[in-house]
Amino acid sequence: MKFNIVPKVSHVVAALMPGLFLAAQAAVAQEFDTAQACLDARIAANEPVAECVTEAQALCLSFEAPSMAGADCYRRAKDHWGDLISQRMERIRAAASEELSAIAAIEVKYDLKGNLMQCDRMEELSLVQKDPDEETVYTRLRCEATAVGLAYAKLYYQSQRID
Repeated sequence: MKFNIVPKVSHVVAALMPGLFLAAQAAVAQEFDTAQACLDARIAANEPVAECVTEAQALCLSFEAPSMAGADCYRRAKDHWGDLISQRMERIRAAASEELSAIAAIEVKYDLKGNLMQCDRMEELSLVQKDPDEETVYTRLRCEATAVGLAYAKLYYQSQRID
């Protein structure tokens, strides 16, 4: 049996995008101001940093699931985590040796791939039982935001010595 998942999901995403709400944009940005403080506090206390990703994305859970506003919130969260990874990698390249910078780039690349592969797996399993719908898109965006956030939290934790 052959599954052609990508076109179905992309059609649903394209249909939802025009209706996504902008209200989440400003609120998500505010949540990330506290995410950095959370990471710093947890690292200082030698506690797991993954909870900071959940806390930063808590606003997205305040939207009804599945909803276009919630999906948009997670999309913006994913984009913001990605921006933070880029900024952190720039700092690492500026402060660390070429070898350490290359190691960090390889680590974050494969952390992202591994995390996002789990999102692919979960989506494909859900599509065995049903056609893609708003819930599929919402769940996928939530998973991707968390996956990218966790990759950032790990990168930030492992690169503390450059600060």
